[in-house]
Amino acid sequence: MPQVFNWPGRLRDMADFVGFDQADLDLVQSTADVVLENADWLTATVYDNFLENPETRKFFVNQKGEVDETRLDRRKHTLARWLRGSIGFQLDQDYPIRALATGIVHSHPPSHRAHLGSIPARFMIGTMSFIQTAMSNLLKDEMDDPVEAMRASIAWNKLLMLQLDVMLAGYMVETPTEPTEVPEHLRHLMAD
Repeated sequence: MPQVFNWPGRLRDMADFVGFDQADLDLVQSTADVVLENADWLTATVYDNFLENPETRKFFVNQKGEVDETRLDRRKHTLARWLRGSIGFQLDQDYPIRALATGIVHSHPPSHRAHLGSIPARFMIGTMSFIQTAMSNLLKDEMDDPVEAMRASIAWNKLLMLQLDVMLAGYMVETPTEPTEVPEHLRHLMAD
């Protein structure tokens, strides 16, 4: 009989590992107004960063190489929805499945965009780091108490890492767009 993986249990174990507790969740939720009032800025910052990098820009342009504004707006909306969902974090059956689905969507390109390959896991990791930095700066700039801003930033960092762990579980394999040449100094490892 097949077993169903216990995603809430995994999330709970990782929360214990990183030290994310109710006090951290309370801190995250206390930043709701600041984060949501600045969601447009935060999403624009993230997607501007994507557009500046050729390896991530390709996911947001049309066949002419022009930014696909409709696709970009949809992705910004999705990121803002994810931020709202993060604020409403609950350790239930649904939350980790939504995070896992996010990883699967990013790691398995739809057939009409298969030529682009998957979004490499390193960009998921880098994006989380980018969001952590942007979030820390936002909280520092917008909150009156710098100690409370730092504590909230730490809580957000823990929560983002919990989500990243589950998202990366959706990366069974990455779908490359082209073969990678083995560097000369490693070719002896490939010999029979």
